[in-house]
Amino acid sequence: MLSPYFNDGRVPKSVAEVLAAFEAHLRTGRGAASATCRGYTFFVGEFLRATFATGPLQFLEISAHHVISYVADRAARSSPGTAKLATTALRSFLHYLQMQGLCPEHLVDAVPIVAFWKRSRLPKILTDEQLGAFLRAFDRTTAIGRRDYAMALCLAHLGLRAVDVAGLALDDIDWRRGTVRLGGKPRRESLLPLPATVGRAIVAYLRRGRPATSDRGVFVRHVAPIRSLDRGGVRAAIRKAFDRTGLPVPSKGSHVLRHTAATRMLRSGASLKDIADVLRHRSLDTTVIYAKVDLPRLTQVALPWPGEK
Repeated sequence: MLSPYFNDGRVPKSVAEVLAAFEAHLRTGRGAASATCRGYTFFVGEFLRATFATGPLQFLEISAHHVISYVADRAARSSPGTAKLATTALRSFLHYLQMQGLCPEHLVDAVPIVAFWKRSRLPKILTDEQLGAFLRAFDRTTAIGRRDYAMALCLAHLGLRAVDVAGLALDDIDWRRGTVRLGGKPRRESLLPLPATVGRAIVAYLRRGRPATSDRGVFVRHVAPIRSLDRGGVRAAIRKAFDRTGLPVPSKGSHVLRHTAATRMLRSGASLKDIADVLRHRSLDTTVIYAKVDLPRLTQVALPWPGEK
């Protein structure tokens, strides 16, 4: 029986065909989620284009040198976490080729291991001044400005992820109780209190900005087809706002607002358990990293230097 990697008994001739077949394998053979498929195919496509350029796809000619060169280049221009994800995707793809007889068995062992300790780095956060300047960068006299401002508050005050904001539906908000229901990680519903500032911003957008549509998403596109924003649209809006500030912020990604929200909660006296519940962390070990940026508390628990009088 022919593998889905083949097309009428022939090996695919283009990178697009290879990626389509690999994605089908991930979905049907591995049960991978859509986000995993997108991430894996992105890095595999990058590897194939770096290895073969515009030439024919000669998989049996892939060598350890090609693999190591790609990983080294990717690691040099990205974070350790991104590089680690690239190596995971590459191993999966090479295993896949091996099952088709199109890859030497030992080639998977050539994929380097990227050192990555999750809690070895400090989270990137904004100062109060930077956060204030960022939130003032939205023109709330326009419909899109009101939408993007409300999304920014969801990220900065609730600590949501971009995917959470994109997936927020009208039915998820209980206005009487002042709560918002979330899915996402760890694939279970969570109920969070809706801060008044965030609620007012969302109401302003719903009443004076959101286009008429049958889509139940809270935040929608303002050009046809009018439908819910995806997380890419949320991230793009945040990056543009950071660009407008012109500030030298540590990151222009949406996740810096989540880190900032967690750090502000800790400095306001919230316990790590409370923060973990809001951020929907599986383990407190993930939340502990925020204690490393709370310098006043660290000063209080720091031991005196040996020999100091």
